[in-house]
Amino acid sequence: MRLLATLAVLVAGCTAHNPSFVGDGGATDDLAGGGGSSDLATGPLDLSGPMGSCSAGQRMCAGTQASDRCEGGIYVVDRNCPAGSECMSTYCAPPLPGVGTQVGQRCDASGGPQQLQCSAALVQNLSCQPFIDPVSKDYRWYCDSPAGGGSAGTPCTRGSDCRSGFCGSNGTCFEACQAAGPGSGCALRCQSVQIVVEGVKQTVKSCSP
Repeated sequence: MRLLATLAVLVAGCTAHNPSFVGDGGATDDLAGGGGSSDLATGPLDLSGPMGSCSAGQRMCAGTQASDRCEGGIYVVDRNCPAGSECMSTYCAPPLPGVGTQVGQRCDASGGPQQLQCSAALVQNLSCQPFIDPVSKDYRWYCDSPAGGGSAGTPCTRGSDCRSGFCGSNGTCFEACQAAGPGSGCALRCQSVQIVVEGVKQTVKSCSP
């Protein structure tokens, strides 16, 4: 009986979120090879119930607040959805438009994503963030509340270090831009870096040192 009880505890532990796992990247195998960094996946984990076994490439929603990916045969948190977002179709969905705010507005309307397009009202302190289209797997960009504290060009090791929720492949906080200089919203350089959003890698321009 004691052996059966021990086995039951072990099985239960293998079918729930791993509480010590942090899916947020920054320095990942991809980053070490020049492939970019992972997205924001820190914060409280949903430990409400068993998640079951899974196969590589499978995804699911952990309630509404996070997306999960399969790693080592179990589901782990891939991304904690930003403040205005909820997980739908296994990915964090774009935030719904709000009244009197830029939350939920597209920030890739002028040639590509730009933090500048979320800065019409600076007091709102919003960030231009990427979201995955679950069908096409393309990036879509929307204004939402910042995920972390680091601004453009701030050294980072993980997405939670940064306002955008992403640490670029150049080791600094990602902030979307299309140009640098007066009126562009980027006083540094606007150069291409790689980021990974819920398993989808893309090269995009970031305001960088």
